[in-house]
Amino acid sequence: MRSLRVLAVIALLVVACNGAAPVTPSPSPTASVDIKRTKLDISYASLSDQDVHKVSSKKILEGAIAAINAEIRKTGGKGEIAAIEFQDVSDTIVPDFKKFAEAAAGLKALNPQITADRYADVAIEGMMSATPDCHTYYVDKAGGVHRSRPEPASGQVARVPTTGTPLGGPDEAGLTGRMLPGGIVYITWHEFVVTGTYKIFDEVRKMMDKGLAAGGKAWLFDLRGNVGGFDADTIAAFFLNGEKMLNIVYRGGGATVSTSARKEWRLPEAYQLPLAIVLNDRGGSGPEVLAADLKENKRATIVGGKSIGCMGATSVTNMTDGSRLAVVTQEFTGAQTGTVYNNVGIQPDVLADDATAVDKAIEILKQKI
Repeated sequence: MRSLRVLAVIALLVVACNGAAPVTPSPSPTASVDIKRTKLDISYASLSDQDVHKVSSKKILEGAIAAINAEIRKTGGKGEIAAIEFQDVSDTIVPDFKKFAEAAAGLKALNPQITADRYADVAIEGMMSATPDCHTYYVDKAGGVHRSRPEPASGQVARVPTTGTPLGGPDEAGLTGRMLPGGIVYITWHEFVVTGTYKIFDEVRKMMDKGLAAGGKAWLFDLRGNVGGFDADTIAAFFLNGEKMLNIVYRGGGATVSTSARKEWRLPEAYQLPLAIVLNDRGGSGPEVLAADLKENKRATIVGGKSIGCMGATSVTNMTDGSRLAVVTQEFTGAQTGTVYNNVGIQPDVLADDATAVDKAIEILKQKI
């Protein structure tokens, strides 16, 4: 037995003298590191292929790197991803994503203090920062919402006046009506809800019927705090007669399609009363579409503050873990005026703060009755 040990030692010495013994390479540290690469791949491709602003692949990937490096520093981690040469084009570049993913995995291996889910969430936030559109957002698997343009609103939500008499509400969409002194029909709602059993345009029409029955002479729609939804164009068509409303601009400003109010949705003349809409930077999308449709055709007076500018449409990608990414694929401009509204907002015709907006709207409507 002792002689065998001696022979083994001699063999090792011979190897040492003649060069290193061949060894099986250890697996690459990035091969087994979980960074939720598939989710990152899908998010990158969604932004680079669909985003209406045609943001470059380089900017998307550099945004992800900057966000990851910031998270490493924030958590007291080690290292960072060095600058990588990416192609500056508005297309999906698979080799560039591969370079990013390998570098991200290599850094993740040094920083186990960050979970794989958090690592991916941070990277997707960084990708979205390359295209700060109001409607672009990511919902992680825990339900947390990450926005590409996180602008806190300063305005108030609608507050129903205490004067006058109630017409009904609130219902599931927050729809509430009140007849104010002087024949002003005040109507507010907090969401454009459309389901199999509830359609906001039908319910608004019913509330208007109550207002007319009570002797209404003008409409006041208070849409502060309204979070949007579906079929704002339908309500706009109540007050129009086939006029053009908004242009839909597709990716990169290529195809542009104008929209027009459907004549069959116009309400009878009894409903064609003076109309004012109160807006501010609280809420957006649906209320802005309604306001812009009518502003484009000088059918309503917009009172209050500038709106937030969520004037686009999204494509939503649902991930297998329950998370989802919404990317803006269309944005809206004025068909009559050419005004750019998305990420800009709607300028009021009459500027007013939240404390005085309803009173100013009432004053304007009384002058038109």
